[in-house]
Amino acid sequence: MDQKSVISFKDVSFGYGQHMVLDRASFEIMPGDYLAVIGPNGGGKTTLLKLLLGLIEPQQGSIEILGMPPGRHGGRIGYMPQYTTVSASFPITVRDAVLMGKVSPGFKGVFGLSFGNGSGGEVEKALERVGMLEHIDRRVSDLSGGQKQRVFIARAIVDEPKMLLLDEPAASVDQAGKSGLYCLLKELNDEMTIVMVSHDISVLGQGVKSVACVNRKVHLHEQPKITRELLSEAYGETLKGTCPIELITHGELPHRVLEYHPESDDSEGDWNA
Repeated sequence: MDQKSVISFKDVSFGYGQHMVLDRASFEIMPGDYLAVIGPNGGGKTTLLKLLLGLIEPQQGSIEILGMPPGRHGGRIGYMPQYTTVSASFPITVRDAVLMGKVSPGFKGVFGLSFGNGSGGEVEKALERVGMLEHIDRRVSDLSGGQKQRVFIARAIVDEPKMLLLDEPAASVDQAGKSGLYCLLKELNDEMTIVMVSHDISVLGQGVKSVACVNRKVHLHEQPKITRELLSEAYGETLKGTCPIELITHGELPHRVLEYHPESDDSEGDWNA
C-alpha cells in the first residue's frame, strides 16, 4: 500500500501585487522526510513556509498538510520561527518558555497557547530530548545562543507533533552550536517529518534527506549532493565559468549533489553562502 504524503502542493501560486513569488509549485513530501528548503533572498522560501502554516492562502492551486488544509492541525505541527528573542529584563524560565508551546484543547491553528501546570511531564520530556533538562529553572535570557535554540525546539515539540517546521534555526548560533543543533535535528527526524528553511547550503551535508530549491519555481531533489551545477544554480551566473569555493575534507564527509534544472537559469535573486 502506497504511503500518503504529509505535504502536498498542487499548482500553487502566490504573489504580492504584480510580483509573482511562487509560480505553479507542485510537489509532495512523504512521512519521515527531512527537507531542506534553500533559495535566494526573495525567492519564495518564507512565502512557502507561511503557506504551510496557513498564515496566507494560495492565490491558485491547493495545499494539504497531514491530509487537511493548512492551519488546522493544533499540536500535530511544531513550529520554530527564525527570530525568537527574549529580553534580558523579561524573567521567563526555560520551563515556562517550553510550556508556552502547549496547544489549547480544541485549538485549530498552529499558535495556540495553554499555560497549564505541565504536571504530565511533557515539558521535562521535551527538554530531555533536546539535552536541556538540567537548565529547566534557568532564565532563558542567561543561556547561550545554541542553548536558546534548543529550548525553542523543545517548545516546538512539547506536544509531540508529527511534523516540525523550522525557519533558519541556526541563524544566531556559532559553528560549534550549529553542529550540535543539526545532530539534534537528525535524531528528531527518527520520530517526525522535518521541514527546515535555510540560506546556508552547508545544511546539505547535515543529514537532510531531500532538498527543495525555491526561486519562484520549486525543484525537489532526493538524496542531494553538491555539484558545480548546484553551486551555479545557488550562487548565480558567475560560478558557471569559475568556482571560488575550495572544499578540503578529511574522513567520510557526505557529499550532496543535486540534478541541474536549466529552466531556472533566468531566475533572479541573490543567494547567501
